[in-house]
Amino acid sequence: MYTRAKGVLKTLNVDQSVLAEKLGITQASVSLALNGKSEKTFLRIVGLLEKEYGVMPADIFDDPQTVNQGLQEQLTEIKADLKRVLEELEALRKEVRG
Repeated sequence: MYTRAKGVLKTLNVDQSVLAEKLGITQASVSLALNGKSEKTFLRIVGLLEKEYGVMPADIFDDPQTVNQGLQEQLTEIKADLKRVLEELEALRKEVRG
């Protein structure tokens, strides 16, 4: 699948620096993901390719549900992180008031 993703990028004439900029990460992080070292970042790349370039996940994965599942897991983690931040903020507000 990583080889397929690299092939898609080549076909689209999109390099790693472009992906890095669009995702707000380093080119090194993109490189690691495209070489199978960061599944979360790889899923973000695939999501970006789908959203901005119309690439179908099935062109990269044998099972396109993998992308949706991975993105759903990331969303769940983000929601948990946000909940913790909001709880900390509320605790700080109480501390300031009291």
